[in-house]
Amino acid sequence: MTDQIKGLRLDRRGFMGATTLGTGAALLGMSGAALAQGTPARRPSGAPQVDFPDDPRAFGGGPASARNRTEMDQRDCEVEGDWPVDLDGVFYRVGPDPQYPKPEAYVGDIPFDGEGHVSMFRIQNGHVDYRTRYARNARFVAQAEARRSLFGMYRNPFTDDPSVAGLNRGTANTQLFLHHGKLLVFKEDSPPVYMDPLTLETIDPEYTFGGRLDSQTHTAHPKIDPATGGLIGYGYESTGLLSKDINVYEADRSGNIFWSVNVAAPYAGMMHDFCVTQDYIVLYLTNMVADEARIRAGGVHFSYDSSAPCYLGVMRRGGDGRDLKWFTGPNLFCTHVMGGWNEGTKITIDWDGGEGNQFPFFPSLHEPFDPVKGTGYLRRFTVDVGSRTNDRFQSETIFPELQGVLSRQDDRFHTLPYRWGFLQVTGPNGGWGIIDHQEKTTRIASVPGYSLSEMTFVPRRPDAAEGDGYLIGLGSSTAEAGRSDLILFDLADIAGGPRARVKMPYRCVGQVHGFWANAADIPGAASGTGAA
Repeated sequence: MTDQIKGLRLDRRGFMGATTLGTGAALLGMSGAALAQGTPARRPSGAPQVDFPDDPRAFGGGPASARNRTEMDQRDCEVEGDWPVDLDGVFYRVGPDPQYPKPEAYVGDIPFDGEGHVSMFRIQNGHVDYRTRYARNARFVAQAEARRSLFGMYRNPFTDDPSVAGLNRGTANTQLFLHHGKLLVFKEDSPPVYMDPLTLETIDPEYTFGGRLDSQTHTAHPKIDPATGGLIGYGYESTGLLSKDINVYEADRSGNIFWSVNVAAPYAGMMHDFCVTQDYIVLYLTNMVADEARIRAGGVHFSYDSSAPCYLGVMRRGGDGRDLKWFTGPNLFCTHVMGGWNEGTKITIDWDGGEGNQFPFFPSLHEPFDPVKGTGYLRRFTVDVGSRTNDRFQSETIFPELQGVLSRQDDRFHTLPYRWGFLQVTGPNGGWGIIDHQEKTTRIASVPGYSLSEMTFVPRRPDAAEGDGYLIGLGSSTAEAGRSDLILFDLADIAGGPRARVKMPYRCVGQVHGFWANAADIPGAASGTGAA
């Protein structure tokens, strides 16, 4: 292994289990380009046994801890500290967990192509139960029946086994929301999977809101309007592979889609997150282009093109889409919205993002990957759509003392002006960054000896004031081979360290994102004490 490869190594569990790098950071060592510099050990011919590669650069490679593949139930987990006895709900998590090793031709696939493994911590009366299940969508079921991998490279149907031609190849591994009583699990290349929010049984492997979803794809980052309880979502490449089409919709609190519009992007590229305000839909097209030549040659779906402009697209909610206007601005690789709102025609959006490619496992077309340019900061975009002559959005870096990714907010304040934001802070002093936009202050919640995965805000009570509550998320003990704790910080006393933790006897399945749901919103939650 070359010195360069040694410097780039990061095993999948370090990425997925509990890391301060996160989705939008430089996930080093897992790229096909790096893999190509060294040849992983070839699998022996013979019986078709399940044999993951030892090379940590290969898909699902590395030690056994790099994969979970075990659906678990644990009743009454060990709880330490002052766990709030009135906290009643579920902390949901999801991430890729390879079901099978890839064929040798595709061992350079990226870690985001693993099948979606959902986990939940059911919390009630001071007790915590843990459960995990795979999302049993078409892809998972087909591979389970075949007892082998049938899907090739990330979002590349040309590399699939002929037996699954035309099958929905979504993995349901990126984010999940509880809405209209259903746990919806998302991957942005396919419709959501509907799972039972208490048992994690897969109810509908391709949920289309009663057939009203006019898109083959669905974002991993929908928004909930706190004023109406409705869900706003979109899908890019909505009419098929490499299309520029985007479908945007809004559903009421019961999941009935009442507004849907189809528009077009300037080019086919990554649109991972978006912003919704009370009056506007704001789309963002990063210059991670859908690379047809690379796809047809057997590669991954995206390539970073620094010469392509980034676009901010704005249109009015509830309209016919004809007013959609694409603004240009600084080429910033922004992936996750912290919050956004509008005051009349002036729109403000806060994102985390870097000045260059943040995903080194996707090739850069014009320059080598630069981790400095990929470093994430909080960027504030502003644009006034009331000016007929304006065709650019403005950007500034706010709170530059924090480097990070995976920005979040109190989810009850989507679409509205907000005060509190949270950021996965990277670097040697990493942890959970807490931003008070009103007072212009920042703090970091960290746990010595632990690396922390993405946090989620939990209200102290369903009607608590914004930011009054807890941060919850998984931590990985560096001294205990990555054993997991579910860690709870009380935002009223960050300096006091974690208020409580759930001590798991093993590494928990990894995650990309998580979501908190109050028990009152979960059908049947009041009738039982746990999931197990």
